Amino acid sequence: MAIRGRSVAAGGLVVVLLFGVVSLLGDMSYEGFRSALPVLVPGGLELSGVAGLGEVVAWSLRPVTGLLADRLGAYWGFTVLGYSLIPLGILIASQGGPMIALGYGVERLGKALRSPSRDALLGGVAGRRRGLVFGLHEAMDQVGAVAGPMIAYTVFSRGLGLWLLAVPGLFTVPVLLLARRLCPSRAQPRPKKTGLRDALRGGWRASLYVVAAGTLAASPLAVEHVARVLGGVAAGSAPLLYAAAMLSDAVAAVPLGLLYDHWPRTAAAIPVALGVAAGAAVLIAGGSTAGALLAALLSGVAEAGFETVARAMVRGGAAGYGLYGLARGIAAAGSIALYSGIASLVAG
Repeated sequence: MAIRGRSVAAGGLVVVLLFGVVSLLGDMSYEGFRSALPVLVPGGLELSGVAGLGEVVAWSLRPVTGLLADRLGAYWGFTVLGYSLIPLGILIASQGGPMIALGYGVERLGKALRSPSRDALLGGVAGRRRGLVFGLHEAMDQVGAVAGPMIAYTVFSRGLGLWLLAVPGLFTVPVLLLARRLCPSRAQPRPKKTGLRDALRGGWRASLYVVAAGTLAASPLAVEHVARVLGGVAAGSAPLLYAAAMLSDAVAAVPLGLLYDHWPRTAAAIPVALGVAAGAAVLIAGGSTAGALLAALLSGVAEAGFETVARAMVRGGAAGYGLYGLARGIAAAGSIALYSGIASLVAG
């Protein structure tokens, strides 16, 4: 796919689309599972423990799994293993009781295993159209992120089993194997025997950008929480704000990716500006439904930028993407802490 002399690696566009399908299917399963946690774990303290521990696993282990993938050259192996843990984790959780926490931990471990290697593979295919490739992948990923909670709602409203959420995830591995077969050999990353500092060097710029900008920008979860604190949305309707943010994320991802390929600095500035605007909107007008919705839409565009522009900024192998993933986790926690604290002061 050629645009102004810059191209995705020959034969790679189909592989990019297949990776998008994989992420779409995976998100249908695990985002549905995550959205169901408040139903499965009704106690607030218990829910915080299960969700918090799972997120620590998902974010903190990424530099380690990325470095291992680089050393072993096992990019496809880590990716396939990571996606296979999605349905396994859900099936474990479907047993109920303490198995819910174990199943969620297994699924989050899969996230830590697959994400750095998958992004390294996408980066190899992207050629010089990194913004376009990561934007297209993010857009397809977010379609699954919106569909997953809707599937979960249908499953629970009809009294069906949690195990049904594992079904889309079961198809991720066959699609991945097809992508591996079609992926041009010259586009695949090679093993890297460099030291830790050199291995992480490719991701430090993107990581610093994400930590600083992502903390200042109001994330979709931060907007949802602040809107609830200020009374702009009822607790039962709060997930609709998150869904709105995911929709705007999906719509904005490709345009932001294309912008990055031509004007990278402008593309990097937009998520920060819109994320801060989202925070201001929800703090000033979050007591109204319209203000909360506007903030959610703006936060979704900012999220698309961090998932598209920042990933396109990473150079090198899976270790760089692992460092970026850790930075995303830190920024997400920082954003929620920052805007929740301000909202508490505003609410008095």
